Amino acid sequence: MKKKIAICANGWNYDSLATALEGIKQFAKEKDFDIFTFLSFASYSEFVTLMQGELNIYSMMDPASYDGVIVFSSSLNSQETAVSVCLRAKQAHVPVVSIGMDIEGIHSICVNNDEGMRALVTHLVEVHDVKDVVFIGGTPDHVDSIARLEVTRAVLKEHGLDLPDENVKYGRWSNRYTAEVVSEICDSKRGLPDAFVCANDIMALAACTELERRGYDVPDSVFVTGFDSIKEGKFFYPALTSVKQNYEKIGFRACEILFEEIAGDKETKVEIAPSSFVCGESCGCKGDEDFEACRMAYCRHSFQRSTSAKLLEQNERVMRNWLSDMPSYKVMKETLEDHYLRNHQFEGDGFYIVVDAEYYEDVMISEQELWARHLRKGCEVLIALKNGEIRNDLPVNAELIVPGYEKIEGEQHIYFMLPLHYFEANYGYLVLTDSPYIIEEDMLYPYIEKLQQSMRLMRTNLRLKSLYDKDQMTGLFNRFGYEDKAVAIFEDSLSRKAELMVMFVDINYMKRINDEFGHLHGDNAIKTVVASINDTIQNEGIAVRFGGDEFLIIVPDCDEARAAGMKQSIIDYLGHKNDEDTAPYKISVSIGYVVTDPEGRPNAVLQDYIREADKLMYDIKKEMHTKDRRQR
Repeated sequence: MKKKIAICANGWNYDSLATALEGIKQFAKEKDFDIFTFLSFASYSEFVTLMQGELNIYSMMDPASYDGVIVFSSSLNSQETAVSVCLRAKQAHVPVVSIGMDIEGIHSICVNNDEGMRALVTHLVEVHDVKDVVFIGGTPDHVDSIARLEVTRAVLKEHGLDLPDENVKYGRWSNRYTAEVVSEICDSKRGLPDAFVCANDIMALAACTELERRGYDVPDSVFVTGFDSIKEGKFFYPALTSVKQNYEKIGFRACEILFEEIAGDKETKVEIAPSSFVCGESCGCKGDEDFEACRMAYCRHSFQRSTSAKLLEQNERVMRNWLSDMPSYKVMKETLEDHYLRNHQFEGDGFYIVVDAEYYEDVMISEQELWARHLRKGCEVLIALKNGEIRNDLPVNAELIVPGYEKIEGEQHIYFMLPLHYFEANYGYLVLTDSPYIIEEDMLYPYIEKLQQSMRLMRTNLRLKSLYDKDQMTGLFNRFGYEDKAVAIFEDSLSRKAELMVMFVDINYMKRINDEFGHLHGDNAIKTVVASINDTIQNEGIAVRFGGDEFLIIVPDCDEARAAGMKQSIIDYLGHKNDEDTAPYKISVSIGYVVTDPEGRPNAVLQDYIREADKLMYDIKKEMHTKDRRQR
């Protein structure tokens, strides 16, 4: 039977993940399973809430929905999250493998930092006579950072050299912080070391770039080494001296362990994957590989990459401009569907955007409030592009992460799920299928960042529009909203020769309530009447606060009988409220309405019907006041 395997990984380490996926896909062909990769761009950043929004994608992964889980624990940039995901899978009795971290009670494949790192540091000391080393780790508590530091110290000590604490720095696995570390050393009195030994290639590339910016040449002025042997390090000049991990074999072996447990083997395994030294140019050597050929191959496709990047940017700019002026969620959905139907060469033929419906339905509530209150009506599919066609019939739920997912025997697919969020508040996620262009060409991070900015801009503009055309106390449309909404509804009904109800509602004795009981009670009366209107019209029409205590209701496709029923519904609602309430006054309204006659009065405008409904309401109100005076 076809199976589903979940993977939790980090987008910043995609080069290693892509290599591991080759081994996983190779095993998938043998055992027939689909791969669901939950991906984030979490990092060690001071923007904690922003990173939480990234990490929340792993909480969306329900282990019980899968036959096995693989966690790239050492690269999630949150050890707490990595451990939590592994333990959740174990508690759900789902086979799980941790890659990179040894977690108690969990099958683990750990990288042998010692082997490759020892060869690298030994090469620096014995071949290049390096004596003064600055080690740049990821974070002080990270398992790989600790292991690589220990090996560096041990090798130096074996050669009678020291690595003092002041020569140990931390770049948080990132460009920015590593550049700051290198910059501080360049400005210090100590001068440059013989070598910067970095705990990964990203930091090594950042160190080389910052040194170049400061006027220092690598390797002539100083050596720089990394770890991971990523492809960017091979294209770079000078190509990085690094350490290679065989992630293709690691990915394949992780699958073997999962299926061994599925078959009944419950013994916890902790395996060590070998690493090997890769001699490059950044230590002054020619290197073990033909790096010039790597650079030539990279340059050969540079024009295509540049052209594609510009076209993708153009597509994103067009979409951003459209979204900045969307009047509603419905129009946004239609616009995006049209956009992605015509422009999905970079996203591929399987592309989905799933959002929390309430995120766009209640634009007046902040993301933080929405997140804190957990008001979840469930996710719905905003965009579903399946096999290159827009689909509006695909279900989605907590178990069915990919809309309309089907197990197809003999076919293997890989799905990538990424979070959509504003700081820590997640409002949806993105799904990509089978490694499309934006993934293969390392465009995923800027792509999803711009998508989130566009969708956030859309919501912000909807919120501003709501502030502009909605009455803040009642939530009904104001006069600006009336001009935008009511006239459009009327003209549509007129074009279809369909009847439309125009109703005026006015609160009786509003001045008396305010004068005798205070404006808080007056506000309560207004809100109660608004509730009666909303309960009556639901989403079938619009209501406008036309004045302080006057309301206009427009309902399309409404005949005389239905209009009379709506009037009675409002009156009955208020009657029930008066019976339940202990207030020292009764809330009542005067209501006048007309039903349009598009065939008999084709030249009548909306204002004509509003005046008629207003007059009918006024006549009812006048009659009521006259009757009250007689009774007194």
